[in-house]
Amino acid sequence: MKPGQTGKPHCKYAGLILKKLFKRFSSEGHRGQLYEQPWKVGSLDECNFYHSTEIPGVGLVEGQWDLREGYDDYLGGYDFSGKRVLEIGPATGFLTFRIEKTADEVVAVELPMDRNFWNAVPYENLGLARGRDKGWTGVEKQFHEHIGRIRNGFWFCYARFGSRARVYHGSAENLPESLGEFNVVLLASILLHSRSPVAILESCARLVTDTIIITEIHDEALGEGPVCSLVPTAGNNAWDTWWRFTPRFFTQFLEVLGFTEHKVTFHQQLADKTPLNMFTVISSRPAN
Repeated sequence: MKPGQTGKPHCKYAGLILKKLFKRFSSEGHRGQLYEQPWKVGSLDECNFYHSTEIPGVGLVEGQWDLREGYDDYLGGYDFSGKRVLEIGPATGFLTFRIEKTADEVVAVELPMDRNFWNAVPYENLGLARGRDKGWTGVEKQFHEHIGRIRNGFWFCYARFGSRARVYHGSAENLPESLGEFNVVLLASILLHSRSPVAILESCARLVTDTIIITEIHDEALGEGPVCSLVPTAGNNAWDTWWRFTPRFFTQFLEVLGFTEHKVTFHQQLADKTPLNMFTVISSRPAN
C-alpha cells in the first residue's frame, strides 16, 4: 500500500487522528482476546480507502484499486459459498464484505501497528536501515498514519455493511492454531509486500484444508519459470514493495506444501484508473 496514492489526510484532522490512532494501537495485543472488537469510526474524514467502494448510506468512495467490475476475475471465479475463509490483508474490506455474502465465515488478518512487524525495505537513504532503537523515521510516521486511516476505512465500512467478519491482529508468518481450520485462504496483492512470502504461505497452509488463492501483478518479462524477482534498487526507493512473481513460483512451492491441483488465470484490474496485468493462482489439495 503506498501512502501517497489514496490521498493525504485533511490537515485540520491530522493531529486528532494521530492521537486517536496511537491510543488505540497502544492497547493492541493486551486485551486477552483472539479477535479485535469493532472500532467506532464516525466520519469519512478519519479514513483513507484502498478500494473504490459503494458504501450503503454514503455512496461511492474512490480508492487506488477499483475491483467492482473485475471482482470475479480477481478471485479466479472461485465460489466461496458455505466456506470458512481466511483473508490475509483486507485493507478497506472490499473483498471481505463481498465474500461474506455467501461464505460461512470470513476471518481477516492484519498486522499489529507495531513497527517490529513491518516489512519495509531497509533503505539506508530513507533511514530505514538504522536500528529500531533510533526512533521512527519520517517515512514510518507517514506510513503509520496512512495505514491507520486505511484501518479506519475498514471499520467505517464494516458498520455500514453490517459485517459479521472477524479480524485477527497478528503476524501472517505465525498464525495461531486457535484460529481453527479454514476451507480456503486468500492472499490478494499481499505477498509482493512481504519480506518472506514463503513463510506466510507455509503458515497459512497449516490451517487450510482445501484451497489457497493468490493474486499478484503479472510481469511477462519474468518468463514462465519459478521466478521471484527483487523490486527494490538503490535508485527506485521502492521501500514498500519487495517482489514480482511468476505463477509457477507459487504453484511449485504450493506443491511442496501439498497443494497439487492448480488453476491459473490472467486478467486486468484498474489501479489508479489504469489497467494492470495480473494473474490469479488457485491451488488445492488433491481430492480424496
